[in-house]
Amino acid sequence: MKKLCCSFLLLTFLFVLTACNASEEEKNPEEGAHTSSNDYVKPSVKGAENVDVLNTHGSIDGLERMQNFYANLQKGISSDLRIVHYTIEGDPIVTDLKYKEDTINVTYDSTRDNFGSGEITTVTCSDLIEEVNPTNTSYIATGCSDGFFGMVEIMAVEYNLGRQDLFELELKFGKKLENEVNTKTKEVTKVINSKEKRTTSDFQLSAQVKQEIFKRLVMANYLGELDLKNTCKSVESNNYYLKVYINGGDREYHWSNCDQGSDGTKFTEIAEYIIMQSEMEQTENPETVIQGYILQVNNDTLLIGEDLNILQYEWLKDEIKHTSLDAYYFNFISLEGVNTDDFKIGDKIEAIIKGSITGSNPGRANVEEMKKLQLIETP
Repeated sequence: MKKLCCSFLLLTFLFVLTACNASEEEKNPEEGAHTSSNDYVKPSVKGAENVDVLNTHGSIDGLERMQNFYANLQKGISSDLRIVHYTIEGDPIVTDLKYKEDTINVTYDSTRDNFGSGEITTVTCSDLIEEVNPTNTSYIATGCSDGFFGMVEIMAVEYNLGRQDLFELELKFGKKLENEVNTKTKEVTKVINSKEKRTTSDFQLSAQVKQEIFKRLVMANYLGELDLKNTCKSVESNNYYLKVYINGGDREYHWSNCDQGSDGTKFTEIAEYIIMQSEMEQTENPETVIQGYILQVNNDTLLIGEDLNILQYEWLKDEIKHTSLDAYYFNFISLEGVNTDDFKIGDKIEAIIKGSITGSNPGRANVEEMKKLQLIETP
């Protein structure tokens, strides 16, 4: 069985109430500046009104509204949310969430899909999980009246840097952009005073730090249409220029720290994180930490599905008994030297690895320390 075929099969099971998104987003020409998240201009989608979140090619506009809906649900605050994914042909698929009195109604509307069933279906669920992994975040409704294992994946945000061919950064900052952090040329330039400029060569950020930066960029919708301002009345303001080299292309951003809009605030936080990390000593051999679900227990060895969400685990736990691990797109790791009496299939764990992971599908590693993780669900 080929990996591609299994990927399609997995998607068929997982996305019961959502659809693949692969069309260019239509932007609102009236979209203007905003000064806070409360002034956020909603995405514009032809044929669908009052869209809160728009997912296009994994570029998610309005992710903070999904996060706010989840936060309100945890507090017991009644909330509504409308999410749009695009089909491959460019038709909007609408998912409406309505939370009230410990019940979530998930309505899936494919009537705008010229190649779909053209149906409107509603599933009632009792809980919502925000499952955060090192390379992805998933929002999954649980306790549902229908769906795969009584669960429905509402949205998934992928930020796995390991699947990118190239990711480098060029950040300039200061009143005249006189300072620079450049992972491509491996140099950091800092102006100490008006007469002294100091350059450090052979600079590099650790893989963990670059993964975190990539995550923050994805969460800030760095591939979308952003509202960034680089003009300021204040003479004390700092300016930023960020160039992201991603695979075979690049993206450029200019803004000032006086930009208090949603996009400006997010990008200033990202820039300051890069600057802070550039001033810290990067560990040459940092700890390798993995996270995932236990799929098999054998003697003193555990088979882990790395960075799975709970829905993916439920599907894989039985499927892997009949199919080679090479057939799947996921990473598997065989953890050795574990007291298996303390763990069982279905536990989600975090492990610190001794040395490095060798091989693949599954990789092999010795465990230095391991603990169970608890999924947080709504009350």
